[in-house]
Amino acid sequence: MIKLSVKDLAKRKIVDGHVYLSTKEGRKFYLLKPGMLLDEDFIKKHAQLNTIFDFDPVAIPEVIESFTKLFKELRYLQFERDLRAQSLKIIGEFHEVHSSERHFLSFAQSCFDSFNLIPHETLRKMHSQDTQLFRKSFYSAAFSVAIALSNDYFHFMMLRDFYNISLTLDLGLCETNYSYYVAQACNQENKLPGSGHYWLEQEKASKQEIDVFLGHPKKSYEYLKRSNILAFPELAEAVLYQHELSNGKGFPKGIPRSYVSGWEAVIMIADSLVEISDDFPFETRVIDHLQYFQSSKLKELPVGKVYFKLKEALNYFEKLKETEIG
Repeated sequence: MIKLSVKDLAKRKIVDGHVYLSTKEGRKFYLLKPGMLLDEDFIKKHAQLNTIFDFDPVAIPEVIESFTKLFKELRYLQFERDLRAQSLKIIGEFHEVHSSERHFLSFAQSCFDSFNLIPHETLRKMHSQDTQLFRKSFYSAAFSVAIALSNDYFHFMMLRDFYNISLTLDLGLCETNYSYYVAQACNQENKLPGSGHYWLEQEKASKQEIDVFLGHPKKSYEYLKRSNILAFPELAEAVLYQHELSNGKGFPKGIPRSYVSGWEAVIMIADSLVEISDDFPFETRVIDHLQYFQSSKLKELPVGKVYFKLKEALNYFEKLKETEIG
């Protein structure tokens, strides 16, 4: 839990958080949505109170603006030499702010401002359905940008595709029959790939709930294809195969994925990194986590190549143990 004075929020931008305010009338609860600015009346009314967040809730406008400017400059570069140099500049600044003050949320908000093409009503639907589901998508989409840049995917249009694909990976879960059981099955799946369906059956979930769980990759894929927002439509297949296992026991189709390309690995790793911790530091357990997924979810992916390029790009990984993956 993080304590912070309301007046200290005045010049910051809310990313996501649950805030409890101790008032004379008793404890009040507010849900502050991603990107939401606190208005002056809110600050004035509660300025003397302390807030308690369940995770770091704020982004710094100066950091957001800095990254947004860098992304804007990247958009209009044409030559590979200039694109590569700008990518290194962005990664360098990402390393600096992340390792010193851990402003990953500011980076995530800048990515959202720079790349998001998903209508706000669609995102609000996901947020109202499950705050943590939205939070996971919000962060994994930002991770995909950092990983892609580290792996020489530096064209703005492709970065934008990576971002929107990652943001909509779980959009298909936002159905009428999304429930506590479906949410828990997703948690089980993240802990042990391939276990979500079995868990639902053990808990005697309804057929509708099981259908939502098993069908959400296809629904997310169909949304992306229907929305026609991708500059490279073929990249959408990464959504369809996000839960396919190398032994052919995944879903929705249950087909083995013997090989996928580097760009699919970027999205898979971004999705997996979010599961590591609520604090989102890149720590030693990143490698252990990816090794664990190697045996099922990420087996046969070019994880080593993609991940170690990310490691090489970010000097912050120096404290990681040098363990080969694969």
